[in-house]
Amino acid sequence: MINHTPTYISLFSSAGVGCFGFKQEGFLCIVTNEILNRRLAIQQLNQKCQFASGYIAGDIKLQQTKDLIHQEIQHWQKLGNYRVDVVIATPPCQGMSIANHKKNEQDLDRNSLVTESVEMIKQINPRFFILENVSAFWKTGCLNKQGQIVTIGQMIQHELGK
Repeated sequence: MINHTPTYISLFSSAGVGCFGFKQEGFLCIVTNEILNRRLAIQQLNQKCQFASGYIAGDIKLQQTKDLIHQEIQHWQKLGNYRVDVVIATPPCQGMSIANHKKNEQDLDRNSLVTESVEMIKQINPRFFILENVSAFWKTGCLNKQGQIVTIGQMIQHELGK
């Protein structure tokens, strides 16, 4: 029965390598979101999600994409899974990584995608969440929902600290 098996959601999941261990440990993927279809195609080949509707290609900033994620959660609730156990988010790191020597103003927008992850975590209210990124992640600047520049660490502590 689905409600006794641990579940997870993966945001910015790329080809799904980052959460493959969850599959190996018996977790069921409720939904995975990636902006590029070719990355989702790799996840589908690896049969990451239980249902085809769990593979959502789209920009996490768009309400349409968020709605599809929430619809899939509701689908699982109807099957008896009352709670998401883990949300994994690996937002883009190009604007934070020391390997990127060509950082520019567009990186602030890309860095701010972490705020979308935080908003989704707040809405979903999983038992646990994992925000994975490069070592400079915590100290990197982003825009919070009020449009202010803060460090990602400050924003996470403010929004999810309790």
